[in-house]
Amino acid sequence: MRFERNRDRRIPELNMASLPDLIFTVLFFFMIVTSMRSVPMKVRYQTPEGHGLTEMKKQSSTLYLFIGKPILPNGKTGDTVVVQVNDRYVSLDKVADHVAAFRENLLPDEQEMMTVSLKIDKNVPMGIVTDVKMALRKAEALKVHYHSSPAIREK
Repeated sequence: MRFERNRDRRIPELNMASLPDLIFTVLFFFMIVTSMRSVPMKVRYQTPEGHGLTEMKKQSSTLYLFIGKPILPNGKTGDTVVVQVNDRYVSLDKVADHVAAFRENLLPDEQEMMTVSLKIDKNVPMGIVTDVKMALRKAEALKVHYHSSPAIREK
């Protein structure tokens, strides 16, 4: 008996059954990683304490404004109060323009849900906060959320 080689050898087909699982796993990974956007802090602020606080539900259509003294490159704090919109300093007369530009970049459904979150140092003069609120009114950003820390209750 003689052994012959099978001359009609073919390469087996590639099993594609696990390919959709792999694609969805990679898709979920990128969805999770890209939604974790953080704004670099350029303003030092200490939030005031509050009672009856609630959390914001949807944060994708939220514009963050930080008001406080700037953090200098040497780690110290500056003397003047500045406004930080997302990741850059903005003068008070340009706040309305940046809010309007942020609204234009949102989807039409999210434009109605747009919220401005104010994170203000507790030592900032109320006049500056009022000027920022007037700029928000000018930009028709009427949903404003004030960020604060929960009050510490003594027992």
